[in-house]
Amino acid sequence: MGDTSPPRRVRVAAVDDHPIVVAGLASLLSRSSGSDPEGGVAAELAPRNAPRIEWLGESPTLTALQARLAEWDPAPDVILYDLYLNDGSDPAEGIASLVERGITVVILTSELRPVPIRQAIKAGATGLILKSDETEKILDVIRAAGLGHFAVSSDLAFVLATDENLVPNLAPRELEVLRLLAEGVPRKSVGNQLTPPVKLATVVTYLNRIAKRYKELGRDVKTSQDAIRAAVEDGYLDPPGGVGPH
Repeated sequence: MGDTSPPRRVRVAAVDDHPIVVAGLASLLSRSSGSDPEGGVAAELAPRNAPRIEWLGESPTLTALQARLAEWDPAPDVILYDLYLNDGSDPAEGIASLVERGITVVILTSELRPVPIRQAIKAGATGLILKSDETEKILDVIRAAGLGHFAVSSDLAFVLATDENLVPNLAPRELEVLRLLAEGVPRKSVGNQLTPPVKLATVVTYLNRIAKRYKELGRDVKTSQDAIRAAVEDGYLDPPGGVGPH
């Protein structure tokens, strides 16, 4: 006889400060019976007995989520984490704090820039859901995460999370030079604001290295403004007037 035991439950919560997104999540996950999906990541991993999803609720900030964690017993198995919360928290630090508590974190975002996504994965996130992806794919990722597997909601999500040819690996000092230039600091003054200070020739060397790394990926970066623009596009730098999409 086959296994007739009931599928395990995956307790899910979210930290997201957009009411419409949260309402849609609550509706989707509350309706989900957790029955075997037809195809998709979770079906391949657990075709006979896919876990049932239990929706616990949401919090608009990391602080509010941490307070609710004290109320939930047991704690959520999976937390869906929006990368841009209007609470001043750092997403990588927030994700790492949850992972340290033994909670699986899945990124839930509209972000299409690779760097913030990869920083979150480096901090311990074990899945990526793009808010624009199909609902059944969202369920697939949550079930897979509940089983301890890394999963993504689409081919685009996979590329953003893994393709090493999308963005160059920029060193911290190189990024600091770009940040200062983006803030309007004259090139001749940038070196004096670094710790320790460096000469203008060293700043120029950093900029040349940045341009070279971009050119190796087939991207046309020649000037410091080109480099700043590329760094914003990749997510190394925040866009002017905001921190990025939700």
